[in-house]
Amino acid sequence: MDTITAISTPPGDGGIAVVRISGEESLYIADGIFSGKSLPSDMKSHRVIHGEICDDDSTIDQVLLTVMKAPHTYTGEDMVEISCHGGTVTPSRILKAILKKGARQAKPGEFTERAFLIGRIDLIQAEAIADIISARSNRAQESAFSLLKGELSEKIVSIRDSLEEIETLIEACINFPEDLVVDDKDIYIRITEAKEEVERLQRGVQYGRLIKEGVSIPIVGRTNVGKSTLFNALLESERAIVTPIPGTTRDIIEGRLEIEGITVRLLDSCGIRDSNDSVEAEGMRRTMSAIENSEIVLFVIDQSCPLREDDFVFISRLKEKNVIAVMNKCDLGSKDGHKLPFRKVAISARTKENLKELLSLLRDKLSPPKEDFVIMRERQVVILERVKKYLNSALCMGGVPPTLDITADNISSALSSLQEMGGEKRKDVIESIFSQFCIGK
Repeated sequence: MDTITAISTPPGDGGIAVVRISGEESLYIADGIFSGKSLPSDMKSHRVIHGEICDDDSTIDQVLLTVMKAPHTYTGEDMVEISCHGGTVTPSRILKAILKKGARQAKPGEFTERAFLIGRIDLIQAEAIADIISARSNRAQESAFSLLKGELSEKIVSIRDSLEEIETLIEACINFPEDLVVDDKDIYIRITEAKEEVERLQRGVQYGRLIKEGVSIPIVGRTNVGKSTLFNALLESERAIVTPIPGTTRDIIEGRLEIEGITVRLLDSCGIRDSNDSVEAEGMRRTMSAIENSEIVLFVIDQSCPLREDDFVFISRLKEKNVIAVMNKCDLGSKDGHKLPFRKVAISARTKENLKELLSLLRDKLSPPKEDFVIMRERQVVILERVKKYLNSALCMGGVPPTLDITADNISSALSSLQEMGGEKRKDVIESIFSQFCIGK
């Protein structure tokens, strides 16, 4: 393959920038632009040298140049990484000097694609690299790194190995029925076990999405129950305007915090009440939309007074949602039993009394499931669902056990899908995935 190059650090001001070269001509191209005590091509692998990068007779910068020789590199090819001063001009000039010596500008994700093509990583691990780069929370980064280490790949290979053994056994039963004594029930038991492993992976999908994409938690309730005060208290910042005037909040206000390693988008919403104000009506519509699109809802009630009609509007709308009823203004006492179908916690948003108990409830709702969990991309989710469908068909067709021929066909289809998961098939899918990477990775 030809030699590629790119700036691997993001654009903008910074202390250093890194320009990367990979391919057969990497060391010789570096020889042509580097001035130091040794030529890069004469250096041992994984050594760093100080020197200058020159373009013809012009010195561009003082740099640290790292030599990494195949096969023990990210791409499996000879690689050179040049650490220069940051900013826009210096790394761009170094990149141009490298291009003039015969390298080609790398396409998005091409360094990682080369690592995949030589078999250093599979497609699941390649996707994990992109997820590490885009991670928005500690838990998202940790989970993506577990995929990079191959933990999901190992599980997929284990399921695939089991299905290959089953496929071999079925083929032997079909082709050599007189020479083998195999109980069909054993075959179907093993298929059921493989299906249960697939389902165990699927149970981690929803949590994986939460840690990758974050979770929206709207704070809802009627006007003047303390929603904005609670919003500010949770964020530990005066983000929302708080006044005794009903209807102060007319739009969704968003703030972010991290709970259990998950990015939480906290939404302060417009209170629900009868109003002829068109702006406030639009705010109430957006509140209802936020409820529909949320995973968890904080329903705030003023426990210092009885429930009102507006409270019951929310109760009817929240029956199918994951709700914490926040009984606010506990410092003013309770005037009603407030029987609710939700988990309750009494707090004072103004004094922050019992705020830790509310955060503890949120942590419980956002804690990981007992099953192992992983971040899974939609491509992987779709493939797993397809594998499960084939295994179900291998076990039952129209309410009755299928013939061994039909079972074999479905096992073969499930295996083909698992191969696609790791990137052994579908060149168009592979190209699409790497095109989403940043240039230089």
